[in-house]
Amino acid sequence: MSMHALNWFELPALDLDRAYLFYHSILNGHVRMGTFGDAPLVLFDVPFKTGEAVGGALVKRKDLKPTSDGPIIYLNCFGKLGAVVSRVVPAGGQVLVPELNLGAFGYSAVIIDSEGNKVGLISNEA
Repeated sequence: MSMHALNWFELPALDLDRAYLFYHSILNGHVRMGTFGDAPLVLFDVPFKTGEAVGGALVKRKDLKPTSDGPIIYLNCFGKLGAVVSRVVPAGGQVLVPELNLGAFGYSAVIIDSEGNKVGLISNEA
């Protein structure tokens, strides 16, 4: 078992197809469609089964609603932050914080995704 402070996360989606297209577009394909039981979901494409990364998914459930309040989950950009941020608005989201230099920790931005969730983006490259 991995020793990450965060083990798994789920972002609520109202429309999984739209959410898939949004994240596929901004993260250069680092998401994939999947199922858990009979429920469809969109998985962030990271090696969470091996413990190398924290896994997560976009899910559509009656008990979850997208929100811009509450904790912010930061997703790996898999490349240059500026390139990812430039794709957010054309993909149907909004940019709240375009780019913040975190010094030795890299760069971050905060967006609202296509579903209405406030999500952070992080990268070692501007």
